[in-house]
Amino acid sequence: MRAHGFWLMLALVACRDAEARHAEDVPAPGPRLGPSGAGVSSAAHVSSAAPVASAAPEAPEALELPASIEELAVPGDVRALVVRGRPGAETHTVFMPGLCSNAYGYLYSFPETARLHGGVVALDGDAPCGAADSGFRSFSWNPALQKKRVLAALAAAGVPVPDDGLTLAGYSSGASIAELMHAQWPDLFPRLVLIAPPVDPEPYRLRTARGVVSMACSLDVTSRMKLAVRRLAALSVPAIYLEMPGCTHGNIAEGERVFDQAFGWLERDRPR
Repeated sequence: MRAHGFWLMLALVACRDAEARHAEDVPAPGPRLGPSGAGVSSAAHVSSAAPVASAAPEAPEALELPASIEELAVPGDVRALVVRGRPGAETHTVFMPGLCSNAYGYLYSFPETARLHGGVVALDGDAPCGAADSGFRSFSWNPALQKKRVLAALAAAGVPVPDDGLTLAGYSSGASIAELMHAQWPDLFPRLVLIAPPVDPEPYRLRTARGVVSMACSLDVTSRMKLAVRRLAALSVPAIYLEMPGCTHGNIAEGERVFDQAFGWLERDRPR
């Protein structure tokens, strides 16, 4: 144990002993919150010689449970996933992983940020990778099919398409497919998070984007994604580069922090 920790412990024990010695002379405080959030009465005792007017205890604040990932049955398709936003929030982000991936593993890396920013719907690919029951899937390179699947997943989640369109966040091949979807339907998919696609992002296809986050792991294709931002800036497309520290392709590091930056930056011009 470190020295400063040892002296802090002694100080806390001394304070606790002093409280115990004077407890009978001190009016009882109102209820406090225990670990479960339920009211816990104080151990202090009110002396009969000094009656104190009773006061209604304050209601404990509701504790927010951790964000959860919900599975969605999508008619005619594999299941999708959703992290719900807080009540009244507008969900406007769709996540698409890469080749032979599983969306759950990625969404699990930033559920609190997903909830904070209105919620995220995540899709698995439409084609199985290996055995049909392996749990790993890939997206076919068919933007029209993926658009249809995105809209079906949103409908299954009970999420309407926002008036100002959706944000597509894609990793690896999911990023390249998101780019193709934006190029064909720029008003439906005006904002993008492109994470380490297998080929350079094409600025001409992204020239109508309202915002592009270019992202990579620090041990992946950082030069490609930094160059993409410079090329987009030359076309006056709002773009920013964000880096996840210490990870390689296909992984996510510090997901809550980095995705909070990404979504926050993209939301700078969204109506509140």
